[in-house]
Amino acid sequence: MDATHADVALLRCEDYDRTKLDAIIAQAAEIAGFPDVRGATVLVKPNVLNASPAAKAVTTHPEFVGAVIRFALSQGAKEVLVGDSPGWQPGALAAKTSGIYDAVKQNGGKWVDFREASPHAVNHGKRLRNIPLTTWLEHADIVINLPKLKNHRLMTYTGAMKNLFGLIPGTAKSAMHMQYPGVMEFGEMLVDLALSIPRCFTFMDGIVAMQGEGPGSGTPYSLGIVLASQSIAKLDWIAARCVGYDPALIPYLADGLRRTLQSEAIIEPAISPLSVQDVSHEGFELLPYHSELGRKLGAIPNAMRAFAGSLIRLRPVFHTDKCIGCGACVQICPANALALDSKNKAHIVRIDDKLCITCFCCHEVCPAKAISIGRVPMRLWHRATRS
Repeated sequence: MDATHADVALLRCEDYDRTKLDAIIAQAAEIAGFPDVRGATVLVKPNVLNASPAAKAVTTHPEFVGAVIRFALSQGAKEVLVGDSPGWQPGALAAKTSGIYDAVKQNGGKWVDFREASPHAVNHGKRLRNIPLTTWLEHADIVINLPKLKNHRLMTYTGAMKNLFGLIPGTAKSAMHMQYPGVMEFGEMLVDLALSIPRCFTFMDGIVAMQGEGPGSGTPYSLGIVLASQSIAKLDWIAARCVGYDPALIPYLADGLRRTLQSEAIIEPAISPLSVQDVSHEGFELLPYHSELGRKLGAIPNAMRAFAGSLIRLRPVFHTDKCIGCGACVQICPANALALDSKNKAHIVRIDDKLCITCFCCHEVCPAKAISIGRVPMRLWHRATRS
């Protein structure tokens, strides 16, 4: 098959038809330079955020996962392991609900839960020197990363780099939010982790993306693209542009690309066969850049900055009429800022604004879309800041 080699393969794929996917994955792999996996143990890392059906676009689509397993085996892989670690639910449960578990079994792979961790060295990291990652990495010769293209309330956009955060087992991910509470420092940690994974190739599911309140409470958007690359940072840069973001305004994407290029100057990755302009994203609901908040506050005199921050600060807002009382938000909260009060079939989540670090982990895992992101009511801000 003739193909033009490029940093990032960008191809059109309108649906999850098995025959189409097999052809698209093979073409994307050739364009982006898929490595030799003959005799290798491959670890496939899809996005299995929570126990959601595939149609909600919360997870990588099971047909996409199946196509990549088939491709890896066709290229001579000895074994294909597939796993993830949702923030609060058992991995197998979430994989079964999404259809990924069955896709793994039916296509010759093996599902593995990320339960145990071992130290993973991070060389030249800005934030990390080592980090506990799943022990299954020790069994793998290569990682195939399968992110879903989605919005993300904390990071604005989520894709290839953020998906590798799931290599941290279970609720240990929450501790990282507590250790790196700011968007900039959390993003630098994500880049440290992502760039430390040796031999990592990415296929991105952008066939149906998630717009709006991602990564778990947004809505599906038929984008109709598949991306592939040896570089997670270059792929994320192009994917973000494909839905209308300026990746230069998303700090961790800019940091990842600069570190990959080893240059402060941004050079646009080469893509083929489509261009970004070929991808229609009309009506895709974007999230605001977090850098906008910093610029707005930076223009305000110091004496008024705290008051101004209280007016524009975003935090989780809990909706009693939608809450099902599962307690996922309470379990995942790294700051222990939440408490669930269930009485007379009503569920009320109480938040301590003095403890909340606005990591939005609660919003990320809520299965009922009972948490939105909004402004802090003035009475709560005054109460939280009084000491």
